[in-house]
Amino acid sequence: MQRPKLSTFELVFVLVAASILFTITFYEMSTAGILPGNDPAVHLVKSATIVINQRVSYSAVPWYPPLFHAVVATLQMLAGTLDVVASAFMIKLLISTFYVLILLSTYLICRKLFGIGVAVASALFTVVSLPLVEMVFWGGYANFMGLAYIAFIFYVILKDIHDIKQMLLLFVVAFTIVMSHQLATFVFVLLFVPIFLINVLRGSKRKTLVYLAVVVGGGLAILAWYAQMVIEYSSMIIEHLFFAMTENIYVIPEVQIETMIRDKFGATLVLALVAIPITVFWLKKKQNLKATILLFSWFAIPFVLSQSYLFGLYLPYDRFMYFFATPIVILTAILTFSLTRIPDLAERYVPKIKNKLTVVRATKVLALILIASLFVVQAQYFVERTEVFPEYYEWATPQSYSTGLWIQEHAPLEGNIVSSRRPGSWLNVLSYHHTIEETNPLYSRNAVAESVVYGFYEAENSKTLLREYKQVPADAGQEIHVQLNNLWKSGMSLPNDGASLIYVDDSGRWITIPLNSTEISVYWKTQTESEAQLVTEYKHELFTATKIATLLGNSSVVKVNWAVQTNEALPQVKLSISHTFDPLFNFTEGIAPGILEWQNTFEEATRIHPSGVWGVLETTYSNLEGNTIAYYAPEDQALAIVEFDEPADWLIFGVLDTMFMDILRVRYELGSINLGQSQEISYSVLLCSTEGTDVKQIEPSEFIQQYDQTLDSTVQTIDFLTNIEEYDIKFVVVDTEKLPEQLFQVAEPTPDLDRIYDNGRTVTYTTKR
Repeated sequence: MQRPKLSTFELVFVLVAASILFTITFYEMSTAGILPGNDPAVHLVKSATIVINQRVSYSAVPWYPPLFHAVVATLQMLAGTLDVVASAFMIKLLISTFYVLILLSTYLICRKLFGIGVAVASALFTVVSLPLVEMVFWGGYANFMGLAYIAFIFYVILKDIHDIKQMLLLFVVAFTIVMSHQLATFVFVLLFVPIFLINVLRGSKRKTLVYLAVVVGGGLAILAWYAQMVIEYSSMIIEHLFFAMTENIYVIPEVQIETMIRDKFGATLVLALVAIPITVFWLKKKQNLKATILLFSWFAIPFVLSQSYLFGLYLPYDRFMYFFATPIVILTAILTFSLTRIPDLAERYVPKIKNKLTVVRATKVLALILIASLFVVQAQYFVERTEVFPEYYEWATPQSYSTGLWIQEHAPLEGNIVSSRRPGSWLNVLSYHHTIEETNPLYSRNAVAESVVYGFYEAENSKTLLREYKQVPADAGQEIHVQLNNLWKSGMSLPNDGASLIYVDDSGRWITIPLNSTEISVYWKTQTESEAQLVTEYKHELFTATKIATLLGNSSVVKVNWAVQTNEALPQVKLSISHTFDPLFNFTEGIAPGILEWQNTFEEATRIHPSGVWGVLETTYSNLEGNTIAYYAPEDQALAIVEFDEPADWLIFGVLDTMFMDILRVRYELGSINLGQSQEISYSVLLCSTEGTDVKQIEPSEFIQQYDQTLDSTVQTIDFLTNIEEYDIKFVVVDTEKLPEQLFQVAEPTPDLDRIYDNGRTVTYTTKR
């Protein structure tokens, strides 16, 4: 078959499309600070390390391949600078070039297989591919490099060129893919295997030898970089990669079909699925089995990997979406161009009618309108979605830049920095200080950074985490977390503004003193490997209330003890305590025998707000049969249990109009307390998973016995003051505009930090060391 020649019009179109894409990419990367996302800061640190050490150190990055950082380091050495802004400029040029490589490779694949029309459509849809642009925004540059070379190597495989040239290209590109990113390597291997096997089975010795260049190139790269890791961790690598990373279960909602259509691909995902039979039919007519297998695998394998939770595997499901973005572009282009064939089909198959010529012309017009509409709809979707990217992915703001320069000037060699999630790793690059940054807990947790930024004390065993904040805000206090699928999730808390002491004064008036209005101090009473006791003390001129929370190494239960000691005689003392529940778990059912029987509070509410936004069930403790109350989240299979050691006086169950049971208030009658005397109450709290059990068939009195897991773990304790000393922390930097979206939503720093620099957005505190 004669190859279509490259016309002047086509050449101009390709140059214009590539130029537009390059410009758009460069511009988009310039809309969110120095570079969008946190990952670019990590890339800059690693490339600078290569420049400074004049070599790539395997021990420094044993899992992360070095090619992208080596390329950036080479550009930095050629430019003769490690300046952050100059390096960011070079990265923008580099990533824009890789994006153009994706466009050109896609264009040439489509031109080779389906003609110029499909190639043109693929170029247009590549420009408005949301997943590829989003990947640029969050800074997945090394993986993006891998995507570009996967597209390029598939073009080389499909192109008819001399075997020696093809072998050389395949060898070099396969080596490059493996050295770009581990996930790109994983996907590429799975994509290439069926192509290689089909050629072997068909007995094509010549092509098998050519494709061995991929095996050799990729194999050498794997031996060079991954061999040591595979040898050292061979006994657990499969278990870890496929079955141990259970935290990935929390990204499943992002890869559900409706979510991908709404948030990632728009209509192109649906169009691509519709295009599959058309593509298979088209390639079957051309008897091009290799191209059929390649395109189908390119789309199907990453798509199946993104849905691998259905098979019980725990993989980074959301990352695989980016690997089928390019085949979706190709399939969408095929379907779009196929619409231009509708007039031909109408002319061929519609029987002769009076106005057939008019009908055919009208069909042509409708087909063109439909094609234009498809692109316009996708372009509009692309623009709407990317409008929020600059703000969402803004890490290295101008204020962060000035903060980094300020720290350089005022503390050139002194101490380390702790940063909130934003500006994060950028402070390392901007200040030249070692930075300990808060991270996204979905991927990793930095307890040191969290404790210092939010000012808390924390004890944990392998199943339960107990945390107490030392903060200015009234809603700070104690939190209880449970570990589910390798992540800590907050389930309930005892906020300081939810606790109060009530008594009768000399005039017979009821006086309520909120405990958050007292002088609060937090400290450890016991810190051993088997037990941690965390004390919160509330000092008032009339009394001292002490809360001691105990966590053991062999139990998931948190034991809470309250003691009230008076400084003068107080009559009719009551202690009111609120337990609030986190909407991370959708608690919609409660069990309190004699009061609630696996019901929602709204069903038995004694008072409902006139607007209906909340309701409460108020009752005396005497109506409770037994000593156990539990809130249950059926969707999450989570249970929060409170077991009382002493009878309370009054119970209040709260619920919101969403049916979320958000609070349990308990009031204790302590009676009259004389000068110097004290009264104590205690109860146990357990936050746990009910997975694998039918919780409603278990008696509430047996809940703790059933769900308290006997552990053989060490109790680990941390607190922000100890971490400040141990990690030589000099500064704490917080992006005040982005702090509310952080993990704990605590808006004020601990009083143990001094504000030293504020540029209107990024606030720097110094530690009192």
